[in-house]
Amino acid sequence: MDEKDLIKLLDRYRRGQCTEAERLLIESLYLRAYPSESATEDAVEDSITKKRVWKHLQGRLSPKVTKTVIPWLAAAASIVLITTITLLYRSETNSADVRPLTDIPAGGNKAILKLAGGQTIHLDSSQHGVMILSDQLLYTDSTVVGSFHGNAETSESTYNEIITPKGGTYQVVLSDGTKVWLNADSRLAFPQRFASTDRNVVLVGEAYFEVANNSNRPFIVKTAEQEIAVLGTSFNVTAYADEASEQTTLVEGKIRIATTQRTHQLAPGDQAIVNAGAISVGPVDTSPFIAWKSGFIAFNEETLEDIMRDISRWYDVDVHFEGADKQLRFGGTVSRYANVSEVLRRLELTGQVHFKIEERGIVIKP
Repeated sequence: MDEKDLIKLLDRYRRGQCTEAERLLIESLYLRAYPSESATEDAVEDSITKKRVWKHLQGRLSPKVTKTVIPWLAAAASIVLITTITLLYRSETNSADVRPLTDIPAGGNKAILKLAGGQTIHLDSSQHGVMILSDQLLYTDSTVVGSFHGNAETSESTYNEIITPKGGTYQVVLSDGTKVWLNADSRLAFPQRFASTDRNVVLVGEAYFEVANNSNRPFIVKTAEQEIAVLGTSFNVTAYADEASEQTTLVEGKIRIATTQRTHQLAPGDQAIVNAGAISVGPVDTSPFIAWKSGFIAFNEETLEDIMRDISRWYDVDVHFEGADKQLRFGGTVSRYANVSEVLRRLELTGQVHFKIEERGIVIKP
């Protein structure tokens, strides 16, 4: 595919004349190049978004920058190219090989709040988040959820917990103003009121933090293997109990990671992987690791086994491998609110793997 082909493809997309495979390619390229865009269930379908996709990508192919077209594709869409571009036209002739799949809807806003006093609150799925105030709980639209009881001393020493099930996500604003996005199958424990010396929370699962700045009280995230100390910054932590290692990805600011073996300070763009107390640190493109917060599923040359583990959590389905190679690697970006068939269909376009959905399970074959 040369530059003329790309320009023709973009023009067909603008006029709504793309094939399904071509549409998937264009929208994947756009989401990969602009991962900060927020996604909604029909974001890539409305005419406003289509115009935005056309405007951004067409600009990349204007005569003034023709010489940079191929480098841009390599940089902004290399992940997508691995699984899509070489199969773009072939998928049209082989489309009968990609079998229709029973659909399973994506996850959504679901969470349970367990208060230290024993009360359990099923948080409203129509709301996006909850705010923890000194004596009150509010949804982010200021609707009252409930009230806290107890004195200042007990509110610092007892912990509440917000829990997202498989297929659930929720946002929470803590009493100091720190914002937390909790991913599926995760839990965050926090006090009603932080102590005067530090701000401690405990995480199992995955969360993105935007920490309120307070140089006198470090914010500390505790997981099974590490402690992450910050003053004010944005970072993502993945610490699921069923995964061998934990990942901390720093977007901006500074954080210090401590394990039983060593301590390491991260700079923006660094990712630390902790395994059995050992820490390895290296620079990464942070966008795939925080894409979930903005409404996207992004895979950066990940193994099929890791991809299906994430899909299992978000779509709340069981996964069964029947002969498929778990170490196959794929990449790409898709709306987090697409049905599971959309995600699986993109993987099937490679011809390397096939899926069958049975009730709440996915069977994976070569």
